[in-house]
Amino acid sequence: MTDLMGSTAHELLAQILARYGSIDVFIARLHALLDTPTIERPAAVAPAAGGRHRLAEPTRRRPMTTAAPPRPSG
Repeated sequence: MTDLMGSTAHELLAQILARYGSIDVFIARLHALLDTPTIERPAAVAPAAGGRHRLAEPTRRRPMTTAAPPRPSG
């Protein structure tokens, strides 16, 4: 029976060594990537009011009354 975790770890190690030459170079590359400053993007700006797809202004509604509901006829 083969150990899947072991074979995956060996494959990863083989790929790292093939690409970077040593574990130390790979770790140094990871540290360099983590230490670089983050690029801050400007905040999103809301689009200007108006335009073709703007929703229509809501119609003015009458205030709700506190009167009793209408009686059913019949």
